[in-house]
Amino acid sequence: MNRETYHKQMFMVAALWNWALAVTFLVLPRIDIAYFSLAGDTIPPTLLWFDSFMGLVFAFGIGFYLVSLDMKTNHGLIMIASFEKVWVFIVGFSYFLLAEASILVALIVFGDLIFGLLFMEDLRAIRKA
Repeated sequence: MNRETYHKQMFMVAALWNWALAVTFLVLPRIDIAYFSLAGDTIPPTLLWFDSFMGLVFAFGIGFYLVSLDMKTNHGLIMIASFEKVWVFIVGFSYFLLAEASILVALIVFGDLIFGLLFMEDLRAIRKA
């Protein structure tokens, strides 16, 4: 597979990943707040910050879709996305280590770490080309 096809497919999968997570986590608490045992025993008094974060996750998905369309542009977004993915992993995994997030959260944020590392590798390869 050539670099351009790889780039397009990776960012399209990343967009779908973000959209699926954002929609799922925006809908789940409205179905049953018990799904928030994903975050440990603490149920947030308001979903304002959580919903805002999920909106940003969805927006990053739109950005990943745009990046998938053209590998020669949007390098700044790839850099920001790499940071965001690694940061989400650090925060989510830290909460898991503190026993304030479930193993499911740890697995989800591990997926973000993988994307972050793949994004960094892709950006390095694009810049060398």
